[in-house]
Amino acid sequence: MEFFIAFKNSLLLPKKKAVFRLNRISMRNTLVYLFLVLFLALSPNFILSALSNKELLEGNGLDLFLLQLIVLYPMVCIFLGIVVISLLAGGGMLLKGLFKRKLAYQQLWKMSVFALTIPLILFFIISFLELRHWMLYIGLLVLFYLYITFMIMVYPKRK
Repeated sequence: MEFFIAFKNSLLLPKKKAVFRLNRISMRNTLVYLFLVLFLALSPNFILSALSNKELLEGNGLDLFLLQLIVLYPMVCIFLGIVVISLLAGGGMLLKGLFKRKLAYQQLWKMSVFALTIPLILFFIISFLELRHWMLYIGLLVLFYLYITFMIMVYPKRK
């Protein structure tokens, strides 16, 4: 149930109430939310690459495909999710310093997870439609940093 509350509030960002509600979500639930959203957002790439594999379509590589689906793909999602969120939160630290706000890295990390919701939904749509242009990906990054900037501005300034 907490997943749906987090998802709803992530769609309401950067409203002040949504930012503070998301800040009250535990880190465990935040990680579960991150992994589910990443798994869903990255699934079109995995499915499209599996469908383009000729050996799999002939039935020869089904066991390898299932192994990848069950073990490798979730592990890659988890690893990439944590690394990318950490890097994006580092960029949030620069914005926090620029705007002189009272925030810890842990708060920025959690805020980054939830600020990625809409860009990841758009990434899912872009991947599903097989649109590949570097400007689309730059646009998603800019959208993320707009969200995180507005979320940072909700918090009070340092004295």
